[in-house]
Amino acid sequence: MSDDWFNEQIAPDGRAEDGCHPDEAQALQSYLNNETVTQEAAHAITQPMLSSDDFGEDIHRLWNLFQDALIEVSATYIPPLINLLQAIQDLPDPDITSKATATRPSRTGFTWKGLPGFGHLWADLYKQDNWRNDLSATISSSPTLTDRLKKRQELRAAHIKRTNIEARLAVANVASIPLLDWGYDTIADALELDTAVLDFEVPAAREWIQVAGKELYQGAIEGKESWALSRKRGMGREDERMSLNRWDFWEGRLRECLDRAEIVGDAGKEAGEEMRKLRERGK
Repeated sequence: MSDDWFNEQIAPDGRAEDGCHPDEAQALQSYLNNETVTQEAAHAITQPMLSSDDFGEDIHRLWNLFQDALIEVSATYIPPLINLLQAIQDLPDPDITSKATATRPSRTGFTWKGLPGFGHLWADLYKQDNWRNDLSATISSSPTLTDRLKKRQELRAAHIKRTNIEARLAVANVASIPLLDWGYDTIADALELDTAVLDFEVPAAREWIQVAGKELYQGAIEGKESWALSRKRGMGREDERMSLNRWDFWEGRLRECLDRAEIVGDAGKEAGEEMRKLRERGK
């Protein structure tokens, strides 16, 4: 990765909301350049935050750095980034009693487990309910048909990549990402929502099925409950308990996608084949 990307992440004035600490950027760059091992990088990249007098706020600076990296860098870097996040959440809990102040006397109980705040920050940035309206407005603002098609393609690729990352984080048990909730929500939106943006959402469903299908199918076998399944989407399938019947319904909906345009049809075929394999292995 180029030096420019890491330099752009650094806060010019040292303010957490404006970017990361130089040592955090350096630690991440050294790790992704294979100059340090995972455990060494985990200790190095967390030191600026632990040394801060306001580490509770500065932790968002660190998570922003990771999330920007996951979204912006080449897909080849995603596995090592997730490995580094796993190593951070496995770090021993720091002793922060010395950070107590008159205005914030309670400075105990901090833990790296679950990467506190990471999942909420990701959801705030990338899982807004109004994203479909924003998508339509963004594409419509492009001046020509060619520009609109290009913009749609760019946004679709970014949407699919984000979904793939979410599924990978969930399977790796990083940042307490709720695997069943987020996975079922993505799939149900794609296959049950009457206003679904199919060329975005069917490929997104495919990502979850391919990455986390084993866990999602096991949830169907066990009848796991999820808030995502009880949302009204227009097809009368509302039931907070997952089931094999709903799994079969999803397979049927994916077969219907085969007659659609190439992007939706290809994604539907790939997702459907994976669901069928999971069902056959589960017999």
